[in-house]
Amino acid sequence: MRPAKNRFTEILVEANRIGAATFKCWAFCPGMQFNSPHKWWGDHGQRDFPHEGVDFCLYEDRTGQLHRLDENTRIPVLADGVVRAMFKDYLGQAVIIEHEYAQSENGTYLSIYAHTQPREGLRPGATVRAGDIIATIADTRSSKAKILPHLHLSLGYPSPGLVYENFVWNIMRDPERVSLMDPLDVIEGTWQALDLPPTACLER
Repeated sequence: MRPAKNRFTEILVEANRIGAATFKCWAFCPGMQFNSPHKWWGDHGQRDFPHEGVDFCLYEDRTGQLHRLDENTRIPVLADGVVRAMFKDYLGQAVIIEHEYAQSENGTYLSIYAHTQPREGLRPGATVRAGDIIATIADTRSSKAKILPHLHLSLGYPSPGLVYENFVWNIMRDPERVSLMDPLDVIEGTWQALDLPPTACLER
């Protein structure tokens, strides 16, 4: 059983003053969704591993126009929890937050916010509430991959013996330590998959 649906999309829209009358739905290029084997940047070839989460980069407004998130986008926490780890990832930093969830094996689940610039003073052990701003999206202009700024969000159940010290990306994709789930099963709101990579999905 999945955690209850949450208001992550609504809170992000409000926090970034997008306006509920403007935002219609998330839009995903091929490769942005959970478990995709494909890249949505560069040569659009195969990933080394299936995608561990969802990449939030684009949304559609009510006129059908696509918009990009950028490095000023404020990232809210999707539920009450405790920061357990922070580490450098490929494009910025990742923040791992543990949330109570009585129906999981050890009573918790994780949300992992990657490719971010954490807010000043955020440290492991900090208690956060749903909607608290923990970071902004990392500036990717100096990235060798020439990938657009985006929030990578992963959700999963930690194994009972998971140790958060020295947590890195490979731990997240190890099913013996984290059992991943599709974030779109937990996040309220609508989305659409784009058939072909439009200009909005390509490098700056």
